[in-house]
Amino acid sequence: MRSEEQKIERMITVARMYYEKDMNQSQIAKELGISRPLVSVLLTEAKACGIVKVTINDISVSREKIAKYLKEHFLLNHVLLVPDGKNDGETNLAVASEAFFYCFAKKNADKNVGIGWGSMMGYMADLAETMDDEKRNKGCIFPLTGGISSVIRGYHTNEVVRIFALKTGKTADFLYVPALFDTNAELEMVRKTEPYAMIQKKWEHMDQAVVSISNYPSYPDMGVKTIYGDRLMKEHAVGRVLAYYFDRTGRVISPNEDCVSQVSIGQLRKAQVTAVCSSQVKAAAVAGALRLGLIDTLILPLSVARKVTEAGELKN
Repeated sequence: MRSEEQKIERMITVARMYYEKDMNQSQIAKELGISRPLVSVLLTEAKACGIVKVTINDISVSREKIAKYLKEHFLLNHVLLVPDGKNDGETNLAVASEAFFYCFAKKNADKNVGIGWGSMMGYMADLAETMDDEKRNKGCIFPLTGGISSVIRGYHTNEVVRIFALKTGKTADFLYVPALFDTNAELEMVRKTEPYAMIQKKWEHMDQAVVSISNYPSYPDMGVKTIYGDRLMKEHAVGRVLAYYFDRTGRVISPNEDCVSQVSIGQLRKAQVTAVCSSQVKAAAVAGALRLGLIDTLILPLSVARKVTEAGELKN
């Protein structure tokens, strides 16, 4: 009979092969020249004497705690954490799905909804196109900013609104102006037109706004050099909502000249704002956006939410 020390040594060897090298019991038995039932006995005894300890991590509890912390620290009403997929594309599509069905649920069927821009709006549009047309929603849907020329679908604001209207049954209103103007004088001329005045009324009385949170620097560039010069770098911008850049404290950084056609911060504050995050957004950008005091509901990947907490953002 083997000594007690030899038995413990063999239990450790078998446990390492099974748990660390991911070998099955038959492979272990063959390599050590023992029977498979003996391998099973050694593993059981390894657990019984404390050599192996199995810990079960309750992911649901972790998610609940993270959501609770985010809600309490940033005064949010709702936080939806989406499990990550195998890659960024799969994760972003899952977040987009959660966001679309949340924003256009039955409880929001009568709401007037403003739609922002960004890659996540493009993901939501891609998802919506796979769905049947709906006619149950009422109210209207409209862009929160003009559009720009970009390969990213989410920045074609009228196109995103058209798809969402088709799939929800809401009435679409469009903004046929570019997002960026060369000067404030040009923007002011457009603001005096009747079509712009009509969209301004939509912004003033909207019930819900859907926006995405982006990093700084971000793509597309949106003429930030022309509008801000080096101010964004000097004032430590960390992210963007629509074309509003902010630092980690939630302070909006003013441009050198107002040249962007977009809903005002004041108008956003009157609505219920849902913010959607991709898997690539950084913790500082999320925390800075939440400190703007605009966001009511946050929808983001679980991994991003964890990074916000791990970065110590909740302790500030």
